Amino acid sequence: MKNRVLQIVIVVIIVLLGLFAMNRSVIRLSTLVGILWPLSLIGIGFIIFMENRSPQSTLAWFLILAFLPAIGVLLYLLFGRSRWRRKKHLHRAEEQRKLFREILAGRRLNLAPSSLLSEKSDYLTRIIQRFGGGPAATDTKTELLTNGDETFSEILQAIENATHHIHIQYYIYRSDQIGTAIRDALIQKAESGVIVRFLFDGLGSNKLRKRFLQPMKDAGIEVVEFDPIFSPWLLETVNYRNHRKIVIVDGVIGFTGGLNVGDEYLGRSKKFPVWRDSHLKIEGKALYKLQAIFLEDWLYATSGNSNYSWDAYMNRSYFPDHGVQTEGAVQIVASGPSSDDTSIRNALLAIMTSAKKSIWIATPYFIPDQETLTLLRLSAAAGIDVRILYPGKSDSVISDQASQSYFTPLLKTGASIYHYKDGFMHAKIVLVDDEIATIGTANMDIRSFELNYELAAVLYESETVLDIKRDFEQDFNDSVRITWDSFQKRSILKRILESLMRLISPLL
Repeated sequence: MKNRVLQIVIVVIIVLLGLFAMNRSVIRLSTLVGILWPLSLIGIGFIIFMENRSPQSTLAWFLILAFLPAIGVLLYLLFGRSRWRRKKHLHRAEEQRKLFREILAGRRLNLAPSSLLSEKSDYLTRIIQRFGGGPAATDTKTELLTNGDETFSEILQAIENATHHIHIQYYIYRSDQIGTAIRDALIQKAESGVIVRFLFDGLGSNKLRKRFLQPMKDAGIEVVEFDPIFSPWLLETVNYRNHRKIVIVDGVIGFTGGLNVGDEYLGRSKKFPVWRDSHLKIEGKALYKLQAIFLEDWLYATSGNSNYSWDAYMNRSYFPDHGVQTEGAVQIVASGPSSDDTSIRNALLAIMTSAKKSIWIATPYFIPDQETLTLLRLSAAAGIDVRILYPGKSDSVISDQASQSYFTPLLKTGASIYHYKDGFMHAKIVLVDDEIATIGTANMDIRSFELNYELAAVLYESETVLDIKRDFEQDFNDSVRITWDSFQKRSILKRILESLMRLISPLL
């Protein structure tokens, strides 16, 4: 129905343009514009109405189309989250399931036996798998990496030790000092015979230039751009960005988390001299899922190249046996436009719903959907220790003001909001009852839940969970707690700005 309406609108526009071209005296330009403009607005408005979006999203689009029609039409063409435009991406979900089923069959990655996990953890692993997550993998060692120095040091060391392949994928990759250092390390390994695949997002890394990438290609590195922003498919892909950060070396060591590649992540930015972030090092069976996510993204980005096929990667070189033995389990969850549902959001809801004592959240952007906000409010009202760790200084004025508009209902029900005062807090972590934690690439916002390609690692009964707790406690000490009384002293202009930004928050 929606496709048919859009097709009719396009046909009418083409006919009218044809008439105008054949005989300018038939339809003057002003008349043509007067016909086409309201027709376009009505057509887009009807499509939005028929998509059955959330009331907040529908209202936000209608307000923009009503008060800023020219901007609204442009934004819709670029960023409208319509289902019909997502169909091109939906095929990826089945391909990923097919690949991972083959991996499971060939590598015997089974669900964690219930005897190894508590009843609560075992239950959550099964629920989250039903929500679209991978199986919980035992025999997986993890290490929390705090800030850029630890993270990039470990990544460079892993690259130096590579013997077979290096898979690297980032949303933002900069051609600065640390970006060049990693690039040169990759070039050195490629020249020694190691297979290197480099995948970067077309929007987040749009400043990468040929002079930076060409030495990699000359060394034999396979360099691929995920959905370039300058392409015939711009309108179909620009809003669906690959926000994942993945490094996999020889299938035995992997990394994911909040850090992209750039000097700012090492505190070398004038705006943010302190950059607080968290990353995760993974060894063991959970890497099967992380490798599958990378390969699925890689094969999507190279879909027009017949040299790449699924079968080429289904061997022990990419999915080796692991000798790791450790307690606890790790469950990798991925989601994006190709997912059947908001898998990461649903996994977070399941984990937070299980809370008996505490829910601690670190996020640089806090624009929750209604279900998440309601859960946090009710949890705080029930006496659970709900804390939000949030940047004291944000890198986005619009997102910052929209985020703060959600503070009032949380503060009113007893939740605690902490502003990180020493710099920009960019970690993406959830800790529940000091027992279960998630760390990954997804922010606590609607864009990460619904639009971006994201991933998260869920940690059960691991020593790393205790490390995450210790980092949280240090971060709270380095933060200023916002009280209800102090927050109520905001100026009326700031409250108006927050409310305006909240209206468009479903579009951010």
